[in-house]
Amino acid sequence: MYHTGSFIKGQSLIYNLDPRIKLAATICLSVFILWVKPLTAFVIGIALFCAALANGIHLRTIGQALKPLLFFIVLIFLAHALFNEGEALVRIPRLGLSFSYTGLQQGFFVVWRFLCLIVAAILLTLTTTPSQMIAAIKHFLRPLKILYVPVDDIAVMIMLALRLMPILFTEKERIETAQKARGYNLRQSGFIMRIKAFLSLVMIVLSGVFRRADELALAMEGRNYRRQERTSLVELRLTSPDYFALTFLGIFSVIFIALNYYFS
Repeated sequence: MYHTGSFIKGQSLIYNLDPRIKLAATICLSVFILWVKPLTAFVIGIALFCAALANGIHLRTIGQALKPLLFFIVLIFLAHALFNEGEALVRIPRLGLSFSYTGLQQGFFVVWRFLCLIVAAILLTLTTTPSQMIAAIKHFLRPLKILYVPVDDIAVMIMLALRLMPILFTEKERIETAQKARGYNLRQSGFIMRIKAFLSLVMIVLSGVFRRADELALAMEGRNYRRQERTSLVELRLTSPDYFALTFLGIFSVIFIALNYYFS
């Protein structure tokens, strides 16, 4: 099962691209998605989903990455759908709530932008190894060395934070599986018991993550890791596919900017 932040080995155009290209494209695309008009963002989202499918990333994988965020996605949609001004399209008299067409439209486009950002992040983390990610981050942070900023340490911390996310979900699933094997059924419990069970689950997951972090720190010390500038096996070198991708992204950026001004 895929977890957000995991790397899955594969072969495609995106897999073979330079990590600097992928990281820069993801950051620029994220800013672009938040800046452009809703209809342009909708076109970008369709292009992102098509790119994911073309590179062997199934809709099931995207769904597994979105599953932990489903509550927040629904909450964001309802917040815009219920509290946006406009003519009421659907009313719920007992609750005193109403859905307006403007609110539904706004909620859909906000959620769509959020989904686009998640798909872009999936494309980056799923097709880039940890060593490649660290090399790309170090390359872009290199100018900060003039200010005596510990660039190598920052790159390692960012990478560890990204790669510890799958451990959180794995630890949670392991605990839930153990509870089900012992016949524990949370659905039959009351509201107070569910809150207590959730807090207990959070504490157990956090203790497991801290234990893994200690093991990782000991493993790094055992391999003589030191806080200093380090060499890497990853060679950052632009090839023909990278230049092709840069040209392709440049052309589509011009097209999307033109569409954005056209829809405005």
